[in-house]
Amino acid sequence: MLIKLKPQVIYCGGPGDIAGTMRSWISGKHDAKEVSDTYSGQFFDQIKARGLSALVISTHARKELLVEGLITIEHRPNKATGKTGLAYKLTYMSHWLGIIGTILRFRPRVVLIADLEHWWLLAIPAIFGIKVITDLQCTFWPRGYRSNALYERILQGLNGLFWRKIPVATICISPECERQVREMSYGQVKGRLLQARSSYQRADFSEIIPQNWDADSFRLMFAGRVERNKGVFDLLDVMASLLADNHRKVLLDICGGGTALSEIKAEVDRRGLQSCINVLGQLNSSDMRAAYERCHVVVVPTTAYFPEGLNRVVVEGVLAGRPVVATTVCNAIDVFPRSVITVNCGDQLAMVTAIKRLASDNNYYESIRESCAAEAEQFYDREQSWGAALGRALDLALK
Repeated sequence: MLIKLKPQVIYCGGPGDIAGTMRSWISGKHDAKEVSDTYSGQFFDQIKARGLSALVISTHARKELLVEGLITIEHRPNKATGKTGLAYKLTYMSHWLGIIGTILRFRPRVVLIADLEHWWLLAIPAIFGIKVITDLQCTFWPRGYRSNALYERILQGLNGLFWRKIPVATICISPECERQVREMSYGQVKGRLLQARSSYQRADFSEIIPQNWDADSFRLMFAGRVERNKGVFDLLDVMASLLADNHRKVLLDICGGGTALSEIKAEVDRRGLQSCINVLGQLNSSDMRAAYERCHVVVVPTTAYFPEGLNRVVVEGVLAGRPVVATTVCNAIDVFPRSVITVNCGDQLAMVTAIKRLASDNNYYESIRESCAAEAEQFYDREQSWGAALGRALDLALK
């Protein structure tokens, strides 16, 4: 990799197409592939405002190197993707040791790292005087399901020690992320803990009209990747119970792609649920908007095997003015105390009960729906955005 200008900041994000976001950012346009404002676009804004040079590394599968002014983008695929067990752990560690090597090669003033597993590795650049900012988009464990396995205890012990000694600031996408940092470090966190929210454009949701509660059928929507750990298969039992109840016709649209898409279609057919479940697959932005307009309620049944930071489908459901029924691991209860109904993971009876009440009590449904507008405001407030939190973190690191 040839970089002519030494970066003052290195940002290691996730698997997104950051080069594509950069091209949209250069033209002054929103990245059409994303509903919310991209983190990388907000990063570019903060770097440009401070006149800093930066290297941004993504694990996107397409290798690419893009230079725009003071900012260099590198797509460096993580070869651990698709592997399991020991092969995954060794390849994952090799990838991040390569990242650490790049950091030590350029010796930036600041590194910003998102969702690493072995956070303690960042003690290495800190030894060389490099300031570390951490960005938590996921929790360390699913809320309420902290593992006691030996490997996890050792890893969390090392990470907890890291948080007691190293970061200048930590950006937390939800209160649960902050709570777990404090728990893991026994309340002795070094640096600032900064709450941040994903940012959305009000216009993208303002024209989604409320669904008529008195419609012939009461419609639910699941959106996101169709995977077992997302709980979508639990919805088959939920819908079977609602179908047998025969109180009111309830329909479910399943929107999204994923490795279990064919399996869920086959299971719907096998169980004879075609009359109440539509498996729509991956939808484009206009079709997703139509799906939001059709539905009365968004359901997010994430299982206890997935460490959410703050589930985006929950957020977008509230922004669309739809009550949401979600499991506790989605971490919505602190952010949306009135517009999201939370149930325990795998508690299908509780989910059925919540849906039946929304479908049978118009006053209750409207009270939840009307809470959405007020609780959505934090996601339109740029002072609460991820970019604003990053700006505060950079100021702490650079002063």
